[in-house]
Amino acid sequence: MTHEELRDLLPAYALDALEPEAARAVEAHLPGCDECREELSSLQAVAAELAAGIAPVEPPVELRERVLAGVRPRFPVIEPSRLWRVGLAAALILILGGVTLVQVQRIRTLTATVGTLSSRLAAQERVLAVLGSPTARTAALHGSVQANVRFVYDRAAGQGALVVTDLRDPGAGFVYQVWLVAGQEPQSAGVFRPIPGQPIVVPVNADFRRYQAVAISVERGPQGSTAGPTTVPILNGTI
Repeated sequence: MTHEELRDLLPAYALDALEPEAARAVEAHLPGCDECREELSSLQAVAAELAAGIAPVEPPVELRERVLAGVRPRFPVIEPSRLWRVGLAAALILILGGVTLVQVQRIRTLTATVGTLSSRLAAQERVLAVLGSPTARTAALHGSVQANVRFVYDRAAGQGALVVTDLRDPGAGFVYQVWLVAGQEPQSAGVFRPIPGQPIVVPVNADFRRYQAVAISVERGPQGSTAGPTTVPILNGTI
C-alpha cells in the first residue's frame, strides 16, 4: 500500500475497526512515518475523550419499590368514627398530594437528564462518524490559553466538529465562539460554554476546502458576535 492509502486507514485503525491484515499493514508502516504517527495519536486522543465523556447513569434499584409504595400506601383496617374518617381522608389527600409532587419532580429531573445525555450522545456519534471516514483529518488548536481542543473534519463530506476539554469558563455573560477563517474573512461556526469534566462537541458543517484555519474567541453571550471576532482569538488551528 502507498503512504496515502495507509493514511486513509488511520481513522478506522483508531476505532479498532480494521480487518487484521489491514491493521498489520498500518502497524508496519507507523514506525517509519512521523506524519502518520502524529495523525493517529490525534485521532486516538479524540476517540478516548469521547469515550470518557459520558458517565453511566442508572436509576436506583429501589426506585420501583419506592414509587409503588408511594402511589399505593397501605393503612390498617379500622372502624373509625365519622369525624375521624374525615380527618383521615384529609390527611390522605395531603400525603398522596405530597407523594405525587415528589414523583412528578423526580420524573421531570430524570427527563431533563435523559434529554441532556441524548444530545451529548448524538453529538459524540457525529464525531465518531466523521472519524470513521477514510478522509477524516484533525487539527489541534493552540494559543494563549491551556486547553485540549481539536477540530475533526472531513473535507469530502463537509462535516466536522470541534471537540473541547479542559477549557476554563469564559466568565458570566460570555461565550466561546468558533470561527472558520478564509483569508481575512472569518465566519461564525457556533458558540458554546464549557462544562467542567466533560467534553464539549460543537458540530460544524461547511465546505472546508474554502477555509485555511479555525479559531476560537471570547464574545458576549448568549449569541456571540455577528460581525467577526471582537477580541483576539485565544486558540487557532490550521486546516
